[in-house]
Amino acid sequence: MPEAVLNHLCLLGWSPKNNREKLSLAEVIELFDLPQVLRHNAKFDLEKLNWLNGEYLRDLSDDRFHELAVHALARAGIDTNRYSLEYVKAALDTCKGKVKVFEELAAYAGFYFRDEVVYDAEAIAREFTPENKARLARLRDAFANLTPFEGDAIGAALAATAKELGVKNGVLVHPTRLACTGNASGPSLYPLIAILGKELTLKRLDQALQRM
Repeated sequence: MPEAVLNHLCLLGWSPKNNREKLSLAEVIELFDLPQVLRHNAKFDLEKLNWLNGEYLRDLSDDRFHELAVHALARAGIDTNRYSLEYVKAALDTCKGKVKVFEELAAYAGFYFRDEVVYDAEAIAREFTPENKARLARLRDAFANLTPFEGDAIGAALAATAKELGVKNGVLVHPTRLACTGNASGPSLYPLIAILGKELTLKRLDQALQRM
Protein backbone atom coordinates (compact mmCIF):
# COMPACT_ATOMS: atom_id res chain seq x y z
CA MET A 1 0.00 0.00 0.00
CA PRO A 2 1.31 3.51 -0.78
CA GLU A 3 0.57 4.55 2.80
CA ALA A 4 2.75 1.73 4.14
CA VAL A 5 5.67 2.62 1.86
CA LEU A 6 5.48 6.30 2.82
CA ASN A 7 5.19 5.40 6.50
CA HIS A 8 8.26 3.16 6.32
CA LEU A 9 10.33 5.71 4.40
CA CYS A 10 9.58 8.30 7.07
CA LEU A 11 11.04 5.98 9.70
CA LEU A 12 14.35 5.47 7.88
CA GLY A 13 16.87 7.22 10.13
CA TRP A 14 14.24 8.61 12.50
CA SER A 15 11.81 7.31 15.10
CA PRO A 16 9.41 9.11 17.46
CA LYS A 17 10.05 9.12 21.20
CA ASN A 18 7.29 6.61 21.91
CA ASN A 19 8.70 4.20 19.29
CA ARG A 20 5.42 4.02 17.39
CA GLU A 21 5.80 2.56 13.92
CA LYS A 22 2.40 2.97 12.25
CA LEU A 23 2.04 6.71 11.61
CA SER A 24 0.13 8.80 9.12
CA LEU A 25 2.02 11.55 7.31
CA ALA A 26 0.20 14.14 9.43
CA GLU A 27 1.40 12.38 12.59
CA VAL A 28 4.97 12.23 11.28
CA ILE A 29 4.91 16.00 10.68
CA GLU A 30 3.52 16.62 14.16
CA LEU A 31 5.96 14.31 15.95
CA PHE A 32 9.15 14.94 13.98
CA ASP A 33 11.98 16.12 16.19
CA LEU A 34 15.48 16.64 14.77
CA PRO A 35 17.30 15.26 17.86
CA GLN A 36 15.50 11.95 17.26
CA VAL A 37 17.27 11.48 13.92
CA LEU A 38 19.64 8.53 14.29
CA ARG A 39 23.38 9.01 13.94
CA HIS A 40 24.00 5.75 12.11
CA ASN A 41 23.05 5.03 8.50
CA ALA A 42 19.43 4.26 7.73
CA LYS A 43 18.65 0.61 6.91
CA PHE A 44 15.77 -0.43 4.66
CA ASP A 45 14.04 -3.40 6.32
CA LEU A 46 11.78 -5.26 3.88
CA GLU A 47 10.47 -7.57 6.59
CA LYS A 48 9.35 -4.60 8.66
CA LEU A 49 7.79 -2.97 5.60
CA ASN A 50 5.80 -6.14 4.90
CA TRP A 51 4.62 -6.22 8.52
CA LEU A 52 3.62 -2.57 8.32
CA ASN A 53 1.79 -3.23 5.05
CA GLY A 54 -0.17 -5.97 6.78
CA GLU A 55 -1.29 -3.46 9.40
CA TYR A 56 -2.56 -1.14 6.68
CA LEU A 57 -4.37 -4.01 4.93
CA ARG A 58 -6.05 -4.84 8.23
CA ASP A 59 -7.42 -1.29 8.42
CA LEU A 60 -8.89 -1.24 4.91
CA SER A 61 -12.64 -1.17 4.56
CA ASP A 62 -14.09 -4.55 3.55
CA ASP A 63 -15.10 -3.25 0.12
CA ARG A 64 -11.63 -1.85 -0.60
CA PHE A 65 -9.96 -5.03 0.62
CA HIS A 66 -12.25 -7.12 -1.61
CA GLU A 67 -11.50 -4.93 -4.62
CA LEU A 68 -7.73 -5.06 -4.25
CA ALA A 69 -7.76 -8.75 -3.36
CA VAL A 70 -9.69 -9.68 -6.50
CA HIS A 71 -7.14 -7.81 -8.63
CA ALA A 72 -4.28 -9.57 -6.84
CA LEU A 73 -5.86 -12.97 -7.44
CA ALA A 74 -6.40 -12.10 -11.11
CA ARG A 75 -2.68 -11.28 -11.44
CA ALA A 76 -2.00 -14.77 -10.07
CA GLY A 77 -4.25 -16.32 -12.71
CA ILE A 78 -7.28 -16.90 -10.47
CA ASP A 79 -10.61 -15.81 -11.97
CA THR A 80 -13.09 -14.96 -9.22
CA ASN A 81 -15.75 -13.94 -11.77
CA ARG A 82 -16.76 -17.60 -12.01
CA TYR A 83 -18.21 -17.39 -8.52
CA SER A 84 -21.03 -15.44 -6.92
CA LEU A 85 -20.19 -12.11 -5.35
CA GLU A 86 -21.50 -13.38 -2.01
CA TYR A 87 -19.16 -16.39 -2.13
CA VAL A 88 -16.14 -14.28 -3.11
CA LYS A 89 -16.72 -11.75 -0.35
CA ALA A 90 -17.25 -14.44 2.28
CA ALA A 91 -14.04 -16.20 1.20
CA LEU A 92 -11.99 -13.01 1.22
CA ASP A 93 -13.37 -12.02 4.63
CA THR A 94 -11.54 -15.03 6.10
CA CYS A 95 -8.27 -13.61 4.73
CA LYS A 96 -8.45 -10.05 6.00
CA GLY A 97 -5.89 -9.47 8.71
CA LYS A 98 -4.13 -12.73 7.83
CA VAL A 99 -1.87 -11.67 4.94
CA LYS A 100 0.85 -9.02 4.90
CA VAL A 101 0.88 -8.43 1.14
CA PHE A 102 -1.76 -9.20 -1.47
CA GLU A 103 0.64 -11.47 -3.34
CA GLU A 104 0.23 -13.98 -0.49
CA LEU A 105 -3.47 -14.40 -1.22
CA ALA A 106 -3.16 -16.95 -4.04
CA ALA A 107 -1.24 -19.38 -1.83
CA TYR A 108 -3.31 -18.61 1.27
CA ALA A 109 -6.81 -18.76 -0.20
CA GLY A 110 -6.56 -19.95 -3.80
CA PHE A 111 -8.29 -23.18 -2.81
CA TYR A 112 -11.61 -21.30 -2.67
CA PHE A 113 -11.41 -20.65 -6.39
CA ARG A 114 -9.92 -23.84 -7.84
CA ASP A 115 -11.79 -26.89 -9.05
CA GLU A 116 -9.07 -29.29 -7.98
CA VAL A 117 -7.16 -29.33 -4.71
CA VAL A 118 -3.37 -29.16 -4.98
CA TYR A 119 -1.98 -30.88 -1.90
CA ASP A 120 1.14 -29.81 -0.05
CA ALA A 121 3.56 -32.72 -0.50
CA GLU A 122 5.03 -32.63 3.01
CA ALA A 123 1.59 -32.43 4.60
CA ILE A 124 0.39 -35.46 2.61
CA ALA A 125 3.09 -37.66 4.11
CA ARG A 126 2.19 -36.44 7.57
CA GLU A 127 -1.62 -36.37 7.45
CA PHE A 128 -2.84 -38.81 4.77
CA THR A 129 -2.12 -41.95 6.78
CA PRO A 130 -4.08 -45.23 7.03
CA GLU A 131 -5.17 -44.28 10.56
CA ASN A 132 -6.48 -40.92 9.42
CA LYS A 133 -8.32 -42.44 6.47
CA ALA A 134 -10.74 -44.25 8.76
CA ARG A 135 -11.13 -41.15 10.92
CA LEU A 136 -11.74 -38.87 7.95
CA ALA A 137 -14.32 -41.30 6.55
CA ARG A 138 -16.21 -41.14 9.84
CA LEU A 139 -16.10 -37.34 9.82
CA ARG A 140 -17.24 -37.29 6.20
CA ASP A 141 -20.37 -39.24 7.19
CA ALA A 142 -21.01 -36.83 10.07
CA PHE A 143 -20.77 -33.85 7.71
CA ALA A 144 -23.07 -35.53 5.19
CA ASN A 145 -25.83 -35.72 7.81
CA LEU A 146 -25.27 -32.20 9.12
CA THR A 147 -28.04 -29.58 8.89
CA PRO A 148 -27.58 -26.65 8.90
CA PHE A 149 -24.11 -26.71 7.38
CA GLU A 150 -22.60 -23.74 9.20
CA GLY A 151 -19.52 -22.97 11.24
CA ASP A 152 -20.73 -23.76 14.77
CA ALA A 153 -22.47 -26.95 13.69
CA ILE A 154 -19.40 -28.06 11.73
CA GLY A 155 -17.17 -27.52 14.76
CA ALA A 156 -19.60 -29.39 17.00
CA ALA A 157 -19.76 -32.30 14.54
CA LEU A 158 -15.98 -32.55 14.38
CA ALA A 159 -15.68 -32.42 18.17
CA ALA A 160 -18.35 -35.11 18.57
CA THR A 161 -16.65 -37.35 16.02
CA ALA A 162 -13.28 -36.90 17.72
CA LYS A 163 -14.86 -37.87 21.05
CA GLU A 164 -16.40 -41.00 19.50
CA LEU A 165 -13.00 -41.95 18.08
CA GLY A 166 -11.22 -41.24 21.36
CA VAL A 167 -8.86 -38.66 19.88
CA LYS A 168 -8.26 -34.94 20.30
CA ASN A 169 -9.91 -32.51 17.88
CA GLY A 170 -6.56 -31.67 16.28
CA VAL A 171 -6.19 -35.24 15.06
CA LEU A 172 -9.17 -34.58 12.77
CA VAL A 173 -8.57 -30.89 12.13
CA HIS A 174 -5.24 -31.28 10.35
CA PRO A 175 -6.17 -33.94 7.75
CA THR A 176 -9.54 -32.25 7.22
CA ARG A 177 -7.84 -28.94 6.47
CA LEU A 178 -5.46 -30.64 4.05
CA ALA A 179 -8.33 -32.44 2.33
CA CYS A 180 -10.41 -29.28 1.91
CA THR A 181 -7.67 -26.76 1.07
CA GLY A 182 -4.53 -28.66 0.12
CA ASN A 183 -2.61 -26.66 2.74
CA ALA A 184 -1.41 -27.32 6.26
CA SER A 185 -2.42 -23.83 7.39
CA GLY A 186 -4.79 -21.08 6.33
CA PRO A 187 -8.11 -19.49 7.32
CA SER A 188 -10.05 -20.77 10.31
CA LEU A 189 -11.24 -24.27 9.44
CA TYR A 190 -14.92 -24.26 10.39
CA PRO A 191 -15.82 -20.98 8.64
CA LEU A 192 -13.93 -21.96 5.48
CA ILE A 193 -15.73 -25.31 5.33
CA ALA A 194 -19.06 -23.53 5.73
CA ILE A 195 -18.14 -21.19 2.86
CA LEU A 196 -17.13 -24.08 0.61
CA GLY A 197 -20.54 -25.62 1.34
CA LYS A 198 -21.59 -29.19 1.97
CA GLU A 199 -21.44 -30.44 -1.62
CA LEU A 200 -17.92 -29.20 -2.32
CA THR A 201 -16.65 -30.18 1.13
CA LEU A 202 -17.90 -33.76 0.72
CA LYS A 203 -16.42 -33.90 -2.78
CA ARG A 204 -13.01 -32.83 -1.49
CA LEU A 205 -13.15 -35.26 1.41
CA ASP A 206 -13.99 -38.06 -1.02
CA GLN A 207 -11.06 -37.09 -3.23
CA ALA A 208 -8.73 -37.11 -0.22
CA LEU A 209 -10.00 -40.52 0.91
CA GLN A 210 -9.30 -41.91 -2.55
CA ARG A 211 -5.79 -40.47 -2.34
CA MET A 212 -5.05 -42.13 1.02
